[in-house]
Amino acid sequence: MPDFSRYLVDRTLIMLSNREPYEHRFVEGGVGERAIEVRQPPGGVVSALDPTMQATHGVWVAWGSGLAAPRPADAEGRLGVPPQTTAYTLRRVFLEPADIDGFYLGFANGSLWPLCHLLIQHFAFRDEFWERYQSVNAKFARAVADEIRRAEKKPIVWIQDYHFGLAAAMIRDIAEPLFLHQFWHIPFPPADILRLLPIGVDEALLRGLLGNDLIEFHTERYALNFLGCVAEFIPEAEIDSETFVVRYEGREVEVGVYPISIDVERYERMAAMPVNTALEERLRARYAKNGCRLGVSVDRVDYTKGIPERLRALRLLWEQHPEMREQFTFLLVATPSRSEISAYRVVEEEMVRGVLEINARFRTRTWTPIVLIHENVSAELLAGVYRAADLCLVSSLQDGMNLVAKEFVACQIEERGVLVLSRFTGAAEEIDGAVLINPFNIDGFVEGIRRAVNMSDGERRVRMHRMRAQLRTRTIFDWLTAILTRTEELIAQRARETGAA
Repeated sequence: MPDFSRYLVDRTLIMLSNREPYEHRFVEGGVGERAIEVRQPPGGVVSALDPTMQATHGVWVAWGSGLAAPRPADAEGRLGVPPQTTAYTLRRVFLEPADIDGFYLGFANGSLWPLCHLLIQHFAFRDEFWERYQSVNAKFARAVADEIRRAEKKPIVWIQDYHFGLAAAMIRDIAEPLFLHQFWHIPFPPADILRLLPIGVDEALLRGLLGNDLIEFHTERYALNFLGCVAEFIPEAEIDSETFVVRYEGREVEVGVYPISIDVERYERMAAMPVNTALEERLRARYAKNGCRLGVSVDRVDYTKGIPERLRALRLLWEQHPEMREQFTFLLVATPSRSEISAYRVVEEEMVRGVLEINARFRTRTWTPIVLIHENVSAELLAGVYRAADLCLVSSLQDGMNLVAKEFVACQIEERGVLVLSRFTGAAEEIDGAVLINPFNIDGFVEGIRRAVNMSDGERRVRMHRMRAQLRTRTIFDWLTAILTRTEELIAQRARETGAA
């Protein structure tokens, strides 16, 4: 991993995200006792940003979501992390149940999430959602401003994702950071979709984001969508379409494209662990006997992931091509997610029902078409599953990037597997070698799966070797390096322009 400290020699990095890098939860101890367990939540972004924060000794501001979260923190919600070394400070902000309902479940995931993923049938808006989103953004902005004033070095604020679309402008109003930037991790919608928000809300969201000095997206398409929305709703803003710069309120806001990735070497190491060598052997002995192919998908249970569409394609595959029965087994790994939202529960119910129906129809004495793993699975164990698979199926209806696709490629150390990838993922613009499918085109979807199952060993190796070579040059550390480098360049450029030190 690169030494990121050289980018922030005389800076204090203040990170703002919804998810915290360490969680404290109660676990059962002795009789009548509860102990506190600390763990790092799953996810590639947290695991990449945590070492960066350790190297730069900054401050991470986040929602203290664990039930035990208040216990280790001081009166201001601050504590040193990681627990053993205390390399940087975690500043926890605590939310009331009404905040969680309105800010997180309501506006962030009931309004913004479906709009940004172009799935407007799931869009819901209520005034109270928006009011809570504003008040919670203001609450976090005040916490960040407090850390800016506390910083001994020049503060840089880096905001993560759609939960804090208003925070940058709010921070700028009450504090003086050296630099403000934000990574938007999900797709950004075109203007015709954003206008489904009430009049004034769309404009407020854009003005909030324009409080940044730099806004980062996964793909050029999302960046162009953002610029198109600014042109539509912020008439006084001047847009330079060649340089992707917005001139707004006497400042220049740069819009950049920085496709996120994974820690490739970590996934390769996990895939090669002896325990995963053994797991590969067990999975293939059980599900891939006598030339049978083994497929896998790994998703949160989310209506954006195309799980019902995937099941319909698999059912049609075995229906139209009976020769593939007992020749192709599918592992469906589905992690429970946001079950408080009814649309997610509907997807979950449809998934379980679909698996049961397919298995009831096509199961034989020695073969079950779909094996459903409906639980949280560790990254270490998933690496072994990826390694064992002959194909990985990603059928997202919309996806900012989709890191599952990259995880699968990294774990294919034998270069045996085929990646079947939705064209509606950011990864489809990054990975050359996948079999691209349109999950809305059921016949093409079926043909994509059939092609992957029947692909020759030689073509499999050529495709996977090419994808793995591409991935090694586009790791999450390359992503971080590019963003930190551009941040320093912009700071230096503006210092020259203003004559500031």
